[in-house]
Amino acid sequence: MIRIHFTAADLGRVTFPAEPHTLWDTALAARALGDRAIPPIARRWRRDVGHRVTPSMRPLFKLIAPTGQFPDFLTPAVPGSGLEPAVEILMNTPAEVVRDELGPWLPAEPDLFMQGLLSGRAGAGRALGVAVRELHPYAATSELQRRYGADLAVRSRAVLHGGVDALLGSLHPDVEWFTPVLTSYGLTGGSTLDIHLNGRGLELYPSSLTAECLALDAPGRRPVLVYPCADLPTDDLATPDALADLLGRTRAAVLRALSHSATTTQLSRRVGISLASTSDHTRVLRSAGLLTTHRTNGTALHSLTPTAHNLLSGATQGNLGQIPKPPPRTADTRYS
Repeated sequence: MIRIHFTAADLGRVTFPAEPHTLWDTALAARALGDRAIPPIARRWRRDVGHRVTPSMRPLFKLIAPTGQFPDFLTPAVPGSGLEPAVEILMNTPAEVVRDELGPWLPAEPDLFMQGLLSGRAGAGRALGVAVRELHPYAATSELQRRYGADLAVRSRAVLHGGVDALLGSLHPDVEWFTPVLTSYGLTGGSTLDIHLNGRGLELYPSSLTAECLALDAPGRRPVLVYPCADLPTDDLATPDALADLLGRTRAAVLRALSHSATTTQLSRRVGISLASTSDHTRVLRSAGLLTTHRTNGTALHSLTPTAHNLLSGATQGNLGQIPKPPPRTADTRYS
């Protein structure tokens, strides 16, 4: 059981990452490949990915305990985004941190990789980096990305209609919110982890690769609660439907992936297409009055228009209705 104790200040410091964390997703993927207690979407993912596991990924699996726990140093705080900066921080984890966090889990005779990691040998760090680089693409599939975005959209609506209380009270059936404590009961009995936020706030992180909540509470860091993604339907690009017939399969997927606003890069990852293709599709959808694009600090953020929301609702109900003519364009404004 996990109990998270809030103060009044913490209620205003509940956040979500705008896009999935590279190392969190990779660690959760390694855990899911060996954990039986995973949701149906994760079991389907494991059937597709399991046979692609290579020997070079094994160093990462050695850091996942049989109970499903993994050390905090696998998910360090990483400024910015991208795989390589995250891997670089991971490979340079101080040996004393590794020893402190792995100590309770170590076998009587650690293998050569574990010995190297414990002593800070560069070769062991590089081996761990290779394992993360090779597994990460399988942990960041377009379907998992879409589910992440869809979950954020659900949470955004909860905050819009009911505030933080509605958000915390609707995270998952196994999570209860009774002010000021958020409780996750987990899948099995056992010890209780009490996390006192004391003004640090809380980062919430949805994942399709876990069936239970996981928590990180490390000194000097904002605590993180990983919770199971909402089990929402997503649309396979290969499945024909009326919206795809109207717009084209990829363009329909782009529209659906914007259930939660996204940058061009985030949208590209969600749909699994190139940045150039994403920019082209957003330009066409914007011209049709189905999305808007706002540029802030050099980043283009795409959002659905009310017309697009109505169109998606009609497609879900099997009735596309009428799409209005696009508004007249006064300038040829392009975004990337």
